[in-house]
Amino acid sequence: MLDLLIDAFNQISQFLTEIENYIVAFWDFVTHGIYDFAVKWLANWVIYATISTITFKLWAISFAWDIAQEILSQLNITSAIQSAWSALDSRIMDAISFFRIPEAINIILTAHVTKFVLRFLGL
Repeated sequence: MLDLLIDAFNQISQFLTEIENYIVAFWDFVTHGIYDFAVKWLANWVIYATISTITFKLWAISFAWDIAQEILSQLNITSAIQSAWSALDSRIMDAISFFRIPEAINIILTAHVTKFVLRFLGL
């Protein structure tokens, strides 16, 4: 009979120890776990927002580049530049072409118009 009573007290003691472990785990989650969860969630959100922003800006640059080329073709700036180049002396034109200055001017002009379009879009 005494053994039965000792076993009952041991079972009750084990049960209370398990409840205490659950309470300690719950309290640890409340005091530390929520903060850790919030930090991880915020970090993941910042990573997602950063990647999304970079992806959007890459798309916007490509879009603005296409718009800039269309603006330049509609304004016939390229043909005006070509006619100005053809008015130059052949020796000067050979030197300028050797250093690829017409290509550089075209790239710079398109870059400035692209920058204008990006600012127009608010980026």
